Amino acid sequence: MKLRSVLLVSLVVLISAIAFSGVVNIWSWRSQDADVWKQVESRLRAQGYDIKINFTAYAPTEYDAKVNLALQTGTGPDLVYSRRLPGGRTQTLIDNGLYLALPDDFDLSNFPQAVLNSVTSGGKVYGVPFAVQVVGIFYNKDYFDQFELSIPKTWDELVEVADTLQKNGITPFFVPGKEAWALTMQHAMCGVSVLGPEWIKDLTEGKTCFLDVKFVDLNRKLNDLKKYYQDGFMGNSTNDLNAAFAFGQAAMVFYGIWGYQTWHELNPDLRVGYFMVPPANECQEPYAYTYMDGAIALTSNVKNREDSLKVLEFCATPEFGTIFSNITYNIPAVSGADLPDLDILKVAVDTYNNHASPYVYWVGSVFVTQKPSLYTDVLSPGMQAMYSNKLTPEELARNAQEAISQWYEPLMKK
Repeated sequence: MKLRSVLLVSLVVLISAIAFSGVVNIWSWRSQDADVWKQVESRLRAQGYDIKINFTAYAPTEYDAKVNLALQTGTGPDLVYSRRLPGGRTQTLIDNGLYLALPDDFDLSNFPQAVLNSVTSGGKVYGVPFAVQVVGIFYNKDYFDQFELSIPKTWDELVEVADTLQKNGITPFFVPGKEAWALTMQHAMCGVSVLGPEWIKDLTEGKTCFLDVKFVDLNRKLNDLKKYYQDGFMGNSTNDLNAAFAFGQAAMVFYGIWGYQTWHELNPDLRVGYFMVPPANECQEPYAYTYMDGAIALTSNVKNREDSLKVLEFCATPEFGTIFSNITYNIPAVSGADLPDLDILKVAVDTYNNHASPYVYWVGSVFVTQKPSLYTDVLSPGMQAMYSNKLTPEELARNAQEAISQWYEPLMKK
């Protein structure tokens, strides 16, 4: 009887071990990617790999804290979606050994070097990039056709478009003022066109500063534009934005190409267009804010290293990029993928390839590498305060200068 019990226990342990050996746990802030991982699992199984992928998505506002705590306590997953570099949050996780570098012989030949730069630290690569993003103004083509509106070429023309829409009973812009990151993104995408990359380059080199009249004027332009936002916009979220834009409750949104998947799912009949934020005048060229969205990184908590690396190897192939793009309508970071035949995606890809600003000050910039960060500590609370009439455009500029000059040497003398 005892022998029988021992054999039964041994069998249970063996079965559990076999079942566990093929499980890869992945955490993300992107709930829209769930079907991507179902297809990845299916493809890997078709290739002979008995791997089960458990994908878990957390709210973006909670995600970083959950990953930090889980990895520090040893309860984290095998793989996580990591933020891009440079960036203080990701660099801290790397420095603390919570993200592991990919093996030296890992094949990353399908990625442009510019993309790999966003996952490289100390000569090591931390993660496989999954997407690049293009942000700007997305608009309802039906409204533009109805009122015979043209794509604005200058900021003043953008205001004229908004004014025409408002006079005809259409809300020009839907802005999710409740979510500070979205307001910072709005500021940044406007900055690359209104300020221009040369001004941002001068800022980076310390040849100008945040107190410059051009930066103050950008703040003022944005603050003046809020009369064209929906009523009560400071209480609205990005979920509200998605629903409102999808069902025609606003004509335009300051957002990213990642939003198209949700809009299309909510309303397949919606006709969406895109244009870069127009510059201050016709003498300037418009630019788009583009960036590598994130990477899939190996964690120090990895329990199934061999299968986790096999998943990452697949993520570095054009086949993964094809799956990813056809489900999410995002631009994959990997080269050689077959993208869906969508006009909006073709425009986004062309914008990324030909009109990306070479200098930026939001994600992917030097101004977010230390604290206080221009992103989280200045523009995020500052934009909310300015839109709530608690801060003037001049005060927002002063706050930026005072914060960044604490640690960024080129601005210390300004």
